[in-house]
Amino acid sequence: MILIKNITIITQNAQRQVIKDGAILIEGSKIAEVGQSKKIEKKYAKAKKKIIDGKGKIALPGLINAHTHAAMALLRGYADDLPLKKWLTEKIWPAEAKLKPADIYRGTELACEEMLQSGTTTFNNMYWQPEKEIAAAAKAGLRDFVGLTALDTNGMDIGADRIANLYRQLKPKVNDKIKLTLTPHSIYAVSRETLVWCKKFADENDLLLHIHLAETEGEVDDCQKAHGCRPVEYLEKLGFLGGNVVAAHCCWLTDNEINILAKNKVSVAHCPTSNLKLASGVMPLSKLLKAGVNVCLGADGPSSNNNLDLLEDMKIAALIHKWNEKDPSAASAQTILDLATINGAKALKIDDKIGSIDIGKEADIVIIDFDKRPHLKPCFNPISHLVYAAQGGDVEKVLIGGKVLF
Repeated sequence: MILIKNITIITQNAQRQVIKDGAILIEGSKIAEVGQSKKIEKKYAKAKKKIIDGKGKIALPGLINAHTHAAMALLRGYADDLPLKKWLTEKIWPAEAKLKPADIYRGTELACEEMLQSGTTTFNNMYWQPEKEIAAAAKAGLRDFVGLTALDTNGMDIGADRIANLYRQLKPKVNDKIKLTLTPHSIYAVSRETLVWCKKFADENDLLLHIHLAETEGEVDDCQKAHGCRPVEYLEKLGFLGGNVVAAHCCWLTDNEINILAKNKVSVAHCPTSNLKLASGVMPLSKLLKAGVNVCLGADGPSSNNNLDLLEDMKIAALIHKWNEKDPSAASAQTILDLATINGAKALKIDDKIGSIDIGKEADIVIIDFDKRPHLKPCFNPISHLVYAAQGGDVEKVLIGGKVLF
């Protein structure tokens, strides 16, 4: 049993409650009590427990990185200052082709360490050699949605048969922290036939689909030339879209495409830093939210970001939409915090387990010491501070499933 006491709790519950002088009681892997510190301390005064004093500190739910390529930590800074297509085809894919299984393990291990130390407890990943990724994530203790990546154009040969075999091989490794997903890379790197197969296979096996979509203007132009429609429209024609789809980026959308995403209950993973760095575009956040689309937050890969600090990504997300919409009230701090927590949990279909500090949920909790950080003092609004002032390096403790891992 662990008692975190005297702490300000950013619950992210349905009421978005903030509890000052609060306490969180953890039994096993789950949150057993949330409320005022004095009341909970008194109730469990005689119970044997480990106590974490949270005076001057903030507790928030573990952050959820809804789109990333973890092992690309090995390629951090390798090919900067290039547009996406050139960066990907001339630099990244050739470099990745040389990576060995041991490299994937070390790259994922490095990424997990970085994410853990900056408050991320769950990540939705798309990469190669998933068996090595699983080993590294399991050792680190993070929750990992492991992508089985399809890529079968331009001479690549990762299609239906290989994915199905890999799924059968890795299915026994699935547990409360390790989940498998299907990750067809994109509409330009995966054939029509494989996209259709991925949808069918995912639906039959209750898997998430995770795909890059409408990331650049060039992708839109190429899709219109090849298929006579835009990327979201193309996937709708294939019957690919649905509530189990997480679409990363979505920078170039028409109002009609936004309505299609909303109608099909697709979640969108916003990757603001990567999109700015590669000059890919700016996702229409307010339009998506107004249409009822669930938007979450992704760091993208550490080669296109170039870090995995979701606290930094939250600030950048807020700032670009304020400017893009010429409205400082756009992308409020609360809205952006939702993207990084409960919305990510909804996208991954585990909002009954994580994403908020609620009784019965897994104890995935991040603690930040506001009292020892000059840039976090004074504190008029802790949610504003989390989005506009806090940094990954401010994280003091991280618990996943009730265990202190950092």
